Amino acid sequence: MPALKSRARLALRSTTDITVGVARVVKSIGPIVELLNADDDITEAQLHVVIDGLFDALEAHPLVGQLRSLTARMRDARWLPNEDTTEDLIRFLVEQVQKRSVIAIPKEVSEEFWRFFEDLMSEPELRGLGEVSLEVARILVAAYEPLLVQLINQLKALRRINERKLRDIAASAAVIRGDLAIFRRQIRAIRYVRQFFEVDPKDIKGQADVVARMVREFGPLFIKMAQVAAANSDFLPGEMAEALAVFREDVDPMTPAEVEAAFLECFGELPSQRYFGFDARKPLKSGSIASVYVAQKPMKATRKGQRQLVPVVVKVGRHNLEREFLIGKTVIKLAIVSSHYWAPHSKLAPFFNSWLGQIDEFVEGFHRELDFEMEADNQERFAGRTRAIDGWYVPEVYTRTRRIIEMELIEDALSLTSAFAPGSPLRNEADQRRLGKTFLHAVLSQILVYQEFHGDLHPGNVLVHKGDRLYFIDWGNTVTLEGVWKPALNYYRAVLAGDVDGVVDSVIGMSTDRKSALAGRREIEAIVTKAFALANVTPLSYDFALTLYQEGQQGLVARLDLGIRLASGLTRQGVVIKSEYLHFSRSVAAMIGSYLTIYSGLPRTAMFRDALEVSWRFPVSLGKLAATKVRSRLAQRLLRSSSRELMPL
Repeated sequence: MPALKSRARLALRSTTDITVGVARVVKSIGPIVELLNADDDITEAQLHVVIDGLFDALEAHPLVGQLRSLTARMRDARWLPNEDTTEDLIRFLVEQVQKRSVIAIPKEVSEEFWRFFEDLMSEPELRGLGEVSLEVARILVAAYEPLLVQLINQLKALRRINERKLRDIAASAAVIRGDLAIFRRQIRAIRYVRQFFEVDPKDIKGQADVVARMVREFGPLFIKMAQVAAANSDFLPGEMAEALAVFREDVDPMTPAEVEAAFLECFGELPSQRYFGFDARKPLKSGSIASVYVAQKPMKATRKGQRQLVPVVVKVGRHNLEREFLIGKTVIKLAIVSSHYWAPHSKLAPFFNSWLGQIDEFVEGFHRELDFEMEADNQERFAGRTRAIDGWYVPEVYTRTRRIIEMELIEDALSLTSAFAPGSPLRNEADQRRLGKTFLHAVLSQILVYQEFHGDLHPGNVLVHKGDRLYFIDWGNTVTLEGVWKPALNYYRAVLAGDVDGVVDSVIGMSTDRKSALAGRREIEAIVTKAFALANVTPLSYDFALTLYQEGQQGLVARLDLGIRLASGLTRQGVVIKSEYLHFSRSVAAMIGSYLTIYSGLPRTAMFRDALEVSWRFPVSLGKLAATKVRSRLAQRLLRSSSRELMPL
């Protein structure tokens, strides 16, 4: 009898807890219903707050707690977990919102959501994710919060909109179906991770082939990452660098239908109606962001009424890149969270958590390249800063839209990689050193004079024209040094000098959460001290110039590699570096890679002598530039004053 009474009390208490838990979930739905019923449009911040409250209530539900305990026991027994009750709670939530909302939700929208939900849960790669963790569900909901806000605000206006607006709602809902195809492709690409670890660790070429296949299937985001890695090939094994270098030159082009759709969207006409010789099937070059074409364009008529055909470069942006990047970031986060679930360990928690935040910062740096109008502004701004005597140039922009840029064609120009490849007529000491000095002068001008420089100056974005001119192209990214230069410079100075305290202070200053970084200062110091002890790098002192000369190119690469590896190792302490510093780091690495490409095959003494010569002459060049600007301003004032004197009374 006592045992029976105890079980009865336990059952009653469990029933009470479950009832209270359900009541809390229902109560948390209230703010969501209030947002739906309000007349005013909602914001992402408002929706984010009420969804957080709902997930807090779901996590506090007794069934979720019991499921955690059950999952722990199943993990101990090495069984696969099953969290069908989480799906039931989510279904219950959606049904409650539909029943309590005073706004009639169209049947098409609800059916579209459930089709997407069923398809997503049917994916074999997601079955172990979507059913076992509310955290995964929160990541998915967070990714779609902007779209949910758009749908809700459109539903609020349902009573006063026409059929065209209803089609807009259906189109917004259909975005989810398109996203599902991207999800499937990118999640399938993750299977290559297992294949990578099945390859013999000594077989670098085999590993590189697996990585290349994964990058190609994953799509634009991973291709962009591969291009960044290829630009820093000096820090990678030769086989891996060769496999990734393909993505700088060989990316699947857009289809003719996609190109024509972009022209109809931007200009309302087909490329054949705008240009002569435009072939959508044969791009000059294809990248992760866009494809580039060459054509002839009739310019404005002259005074004699003649129209001249001018060769132009047409850069056409790929379709749906923002969704590709958003979903790519979400899939990476899901992979990180699932890794933490399947490999639970307290020591790994800071690492996984920091990477969740670091992915946002890392991808943010790529988003700037999606805005072609901003890219055209950057290109025009830097074109106005060039001088003929400096030897570096920027192509002229003719037309710009959101997805298409039309610009000057630099005929018979070669990229740095091609210009200085073995067998090239430009691969001789005189030409290489002349262009190397021009390149260094251009970089110093951008950094020291204008406090802004090209953000992706890898060898493919530097063209050599007729052996005496350098053209800088692809201005989607620029780095502004205001507020970034000093902390980043202090970091690399401390790394080169072997200054542990300097490195730690710089890392704390560059982190997104300074307070947390300060709390973990001792752990960061231990990581930096260990990295310096393991690295075979001599700290620099007063004779730094002699040390760098003796170490040569390999020594410089080793020091830069130490800085990159050190920043990556700090993620184990939960340190998340701000996106502007990540962008600055990869931009500097790309510039150094291009500089070393120019001097490939030459003795290291030549590069150091040229660097000293340019550094010595640069202040004189600045003086000439200042004098030129003063003369220009004086001439403009004289012209204005003369025009006033000649003006009739």
